[in-house]
Amino acid sequence: MSIQSRCIQALLAALMVAAAGPSYAVQFPDTSDVGAPARGPSLGTRGELCLDPEDRPSLTSLLPHNAIATAFGADPDIPLSLWFYIPETSITRAELTVIDELGNEIHQQLIELPATAGTIQAVLPKYQADGVTPLFTAGSLYYWDFALICDPADRDDDVVLAGGIQRLDANPDFLAQLEATAEDPIAQAGLYADAGAWQETITLVAAMRSQRPDTWSELLTSVGLASIAEEPIVRQATPVTTPAPSQAVPNGNTVPAVPHDNTVPDSAGQTTLQRLLEGIN
Repeated sequence: MSIQSRCIQALLAALMVAAAGPSYAVQFPDTSDVGAPARGPSLGTRGELCLDPEDRPSLTSLLPHNAIATAFGADPDIPLSLWFYIPETSITRAELTVIDELGNEIHQQLIELPATAGTIQAVLPKYQADGVTPLFTAGSLYYWDFALICDPADRDDDVVLAGGIQRLDANPDFLAQLEATAEDPIAQAGLYADAGAWQETITLVAAMRSQRPDTWSELLTSVGLASIAEEPIVRQATPVTTPAPSQAVPNGNTVPAVPHDNTVPDSAGQTTLQRLLEGIN
């Protein structure tokens, strides 16, 4: 059953029992932010070229405190995805890159940014090119970065967010619970939240936001993102494309496929990937 069908059924049920009490509580378990990448940008002089440092809220990844987007990936109707709040900006494109624990790039896509400020969903593929092999292996931790392309001619100007992706294993008892609540996406979201699966939780709650705005606000507040809760969701869509080594953009410039090297050590001698793997397990 599709998310849309489940949401319609849930809305009808909610209308029938509107006087019965408050909506379901969906809160995500607390996670440590020790060593985790920031969910918002650190704006230096370069970043200020395309984002106003005074804007609040600023560019933000909608994730738990540990910056890991966990998912079971078992329901074909719930896409694997990352969510971002995009403030008002003249920038039109961003690039999302995913690499594995060995530093191998496994996915990259260009994303058209909305014309107005709001939250967007960046959908990830579940399978490799053969359509059978999962792109994300259960138990493994992957690194992603999301780069606003401030200047296609100088990718050093990119404003970058970073975090992790981890696919979980679903046991038969959990799957049976999901089946028993198949017609209630908010109840399912509560099950996913209790099981620590962020991607399914936020996707189901976002799909019901117009009917259950308090549940959306409650979920984001539970992970310290209350400032994003009142902002509109402006896009829930599939990625634009997976670029080749370079791809022309509408103004005639060329966007290199690899914007920055995540294997370059920082001043402490650690790469971004090493910090993620060591700091937020």
